This record gives sequence, structure tokens and C-alpha cells, in this order.
Amino acid sequence: MTGAETEDDVPLGERKTVTDFCYLLDKSKQLFNGLRDLPQYGHKQWQSYFGRTFDVYTKLWKFQQQHRQVLDTRYGLKRWQIGEVASKIGQLYYHYYLRTSETSYLNEAFSFYSAIRQRSYYYQVNKEDRPELVVKKLRYYARYIVVCLLLNKMDLVKVLVKELSEEIEDYTQRFNTEDQLEWNLVLQEVAAFIEADPVVVLNDNNSAFVTSNRLQEGSVPPLEQGMVVGQLVLADALIVGNCNSQVLIR
Repeated sequence: MTGAETEDDVPLGERKTVTDFCYLLDKSKQLFNGLRDLPQYGHKQWQSYFGRTFDVYTKLWKFQQQHRQVLDTRYGLKRWQIGEVASKIGQLYYHYYLRTSETSYLNEAFSFYSAIRQRSYYYQVNKEDRPELVVKKLRYYARYIVVCLLLNKMDLVKVLVKELSEEIEDYTQRFNTEDQLEWNLVLQEVAAFIEADPVVVLNDNNSAFVTSNRLQEGSVPPLEQGMVVGQLVLADALIVGNCNSQVLIR
């Protein structure tokens, strides 16, 4: 509602739209916050809860798309709020990937994170005097970079790191915050990962060539007779290293 407009002046249908949106928004936050209480391992405990959370966020996303004009005028919906919903959906897809190792979920997370940047959902955040909103933007960048690292989109990673570095510099200068060292550490860890993969090594002829530490399609062992790719499930992973300072991405 705007100006001297009272609740009675707002059409009943539009009031219901705002009420329904607020309900979905509150419900989505409640379910999302409950995810941190789930056990990190196992399937039965998390799938049903993830499913309910994802259903609510899907409804919320479609609802704001269908009623954007009413929510803009009657609720005062901001673009960063739309971006926050999209970011939460991206996080859900990413956690699906962590639980299942299905790269299709990782690609879905990438799609939502990419849309946030392309549509500049967080652009206006820097114009508001609210440091907590800028932190949301920085965290979004960090999550986006992790997904790009996992998908081996290294050119995009370098662009995002540059943008994140500029955002961190602006954030710390404007608000004189105490978490500058933490965000600089994030940049250092990403830079270390970029430097470690790929690496330049020497072969027997002392000539340099670039190799990657990632599993390549040609190096995957052949499937046993009768098996299909979708049936493969990672059972155990053993990480071995021999360096004092070694890059580890979780």
C-alpha cells in the first residue's frame, strides 16, 4: 500500500495475493533453516524434508512470477528479494548434488546462479545502507564460484573472482567491517585452487605440458558387462596428498 491508502482501499484479491506470498515466504524460510539440523549423511532422513522444502520454494518462485506487478505495488517487492529466493533454490540444488553426486543438480544450481547475475537481482543492494544485504551478495558470489569450480568453468571463475574482489573492497570501505580478513581468505583459497588445477609438469624429455587433476572421460575404467552409467554410485573416496600446503575443496 502506498501514500494515504488504507487496507480497505486495496482490492480483496490483491490483499489475498500479498497474504499468500507472505505465507509462502515465511514457510520457505522456516523449512530452509531446518535443513541445517539434518544429519550430513544418509538418505531416508533428508529426502522427504528436502522434497517439502523444494516444493515450497518452487511454489514461491512461480507465485512471484505470476503476481509480480501486484507484489511490486502492494508489497514493495525488491529485486534483491527475488534474487534471494533464486539463490536459495540454487543452494537446494547444490545440496542435492552433494547428497547424490548427480551433476544434473549441479547444472541446475549453475542455471539459477547465472540468472541472478544476468538479471542483476543484487545490483541495487550496493545503493542501500544495509551491510547485511551486501553480505548476502558476497555469499552468493562465493557459492556461484564454488559451483563453477566444480563444473570446470575456469574462465568464468576468473571473472567472478574479479567481481567478488571489487565487491569486497567496496563493502569493507563503506562499512568498515571486521570480516575483511575472512573475505580475503575466501579469495586466497579460490586463487590457490585455480593455481593448482591445472598444473604444468615436466615429462621425461624435460619439456613442459599442462595436466589436470580432474577425472577425465578417457581415464574412467570401462563398465562391467550389463551396467549402465546411471547405475554407478560412488561408495568411498580416498584423498591422498604429499604437500604441506594442499588445496582441498569440500
